Amino acid sequence: MGNWNGTIIKPHPENETIFSFFTEDDPYFPTEQQVMLNFQVHNLDEMIQHLEQIGVPLVKEKEVSEFGKFVWIKDPDGRLVELWEK
Repeated sequence: MGNWNGTIIKPHPENETIFSFFTEDDPYFPTEQQVMLNFQVHNLDEMIQHLEQIGVPLVKEKEVSEFGKFVWIKDPDGRLVELWEK
């Protein structure tokens, strides 16, 4: 576990899985959902255009930080999913 409350499993230089844990009172993570999948994409702007074309609305507008670019969508069951461009 790193000092950022997570860990990275990297079996191959081009493939990594990141586990990150949030406290119950963290304002970033929705309290009504215990876990969130986060998928890394190569180009978030292209992904947003594709989602618009197929009718998938953004739940959270694009956020840009030192960690990358992020948006949220919902899966068919209503769970939040984060898309991330590193």
